[in-house]
This record gives sequence, structure tokens and C-alpha cells, in this order.
Amino acid sequence: MGDPEMLTAIGKLAALGITNLIITGGEPLLRRELIPLIRSAGELGMTRLILTNGDLLDERIIGEFIACGLEGLSISVNSMHDARKIERCAALLQRSGRVRVTVTKVISRENFRDIGAIYRWAVSRGLGIIIQPAYLPEHSALFKTLSPHHLSRSELQELTPILGSWGNRQRVAAYVGFIFGLYKLGPDLKPAHCGMGTSALVLDSDGSVYPCFHRRDLPAGNILSDPPESIRNRLESMRKSLQAAPCYGEHCVSLFIGYPESGDKRSETSPEG
Repeated sequence: MGDPEMLTAIGKLAALGITNLIITGGEPLLRRELIPLIRSAGELGMTRLILTNGDLLDERIIGEFIACGLEGLSISVNSMHDARKIERCAALLQRSGRVRVTVTKVISRENFRDIGAIYRWAVSRGLGIIIQPAYLPEHSALFKTLSPHHLSRSELQELTPILGSWGNRQRVAAYVGFIFGLYKLGPDLKPAHCGMGTSALVLDSDGSVYPCFHRRDLPAGNILSDPPESIRNRLESMRKSLQAAPCYGEHCVSLFIGYPESGDKRSETSPEG
């Protein structure tokens, strides 16, 4: 979608009742119309979060984010070298008091030993941090090189205290339990409810709408050509089966989902971050 189509799509998302907008990619900062897009979403009452690798962050774009009232920015950090690169920009955003900054660290076979240092760095800088396992399907050429499934048991156990500390500090201990179960460090847990497809939807770059990243077998229409009411009705018709989380697996754990720490942790979810 180009500039006019993107702005049209934002208006139709608002008509669907969408109140939280997460802009991901690819790399969102490569899009020239990003600022008008997030400004328009804000004017329509949406809370906005941008996911970026941080390579294109500079004082100019930070100033524009602050001026647009952007609520959240999540920056991928794969090494301490990456952390040092984005440190000044993160500090400028924090100082504004307007943009909440979070760093995201993905667990892979290649960089799992950096997780402790990055976690401590983020905490010392007052930054939020999301830790999530990398998902690589078995047919991927990088499966053996990068998948956490190829970490030894002793290597996985090195992560246990870090993930435990993070889970308690960020109030996502139930999510950490899903990670432990995935790599046989704890019981294999499954949630009774999935937030994707029930309180969330996915909009692809061609305007296609799906209930979940992993359910493109369930098209709900196209945001540019179909009336919002038609899309809403199709999503609603899928709600009951999707709520039961029938496809929950490693690909779902790899998408950070925050689980409330009160009540039944295995039956309530709320998409976060």
C-alpha cells in the first residue's frame, strides 16, 4: 500500500473499533509516510506502538515521534553493541516523558549468552524489556544454527535464573512458564484462551485482514475494498474457535503475550508489547 491507501486503511481500522495499533515490518522507519500515518492514527484515538531494529533512529525522527505524541517504541537489541548504539536515542525518548521505550531480545542458539548482560543493561537504564524465543521452522536452513532447540540442557539452564527474574519483575511469570515448557525445563503448558483473533487482528501490507499471524487460512477480507462491517462479521464468526487456541505452539510462544498474574493464569491473556 502507498500513502493514500495506508491512511484509508487507518480510517477503516478505526471504524472497526481498533484502539491499539502496532506497526511492524520489515522496518517501519524505511517508510516515508510513517509520521503522517502515526499522526492520523493518534487523531483517531489510537494508542500507537512501533517495532524497529533502531538502525535509522536519530534526533530528527525522535523529535517527530515526540511531536506526534507516539506512545510506544520497541527496539530490537541483539548484542551489547546494538545496545550502545541506541542508548542515546532511548535516553532522549525517555527524557521526553511521552514515549515508553522497550527493548526486545530474541533468544537464539547464536546469542543466548548475551541475554543476561542485555537484561541487566535495560534494567539499569529504566527500560522495559521483552525476551522471546526465536521461532525457526524445522525446514529452515537456519534451524540448526539458530533455533534454541539446539541448545544443550546445561545451556538452557543458564537462562533459567535470567528468565525467572525477568518474569517476576515484568509480571509475566506465566509467559516464562510457557517458554520453560517449550524447552522441557518445566511442564508443557497450554493457555485456554488466545488473544489473537479475538481481541486483535493482523493487517498485511496489501490490505488483507486475518485474525492471526498464523491463520492466513482464515481471510476476513481486504481493508481497502470491503466494508468494515463485513470484516467485523467475518472475524466475529471465527471468534469462538480461535478463543480455544487450537493452534497454540512454538510459533505462538515466539510472539510475546503478557499473561495477567491474577486469577487463572492459564485461561486469561492480554496481547501486550
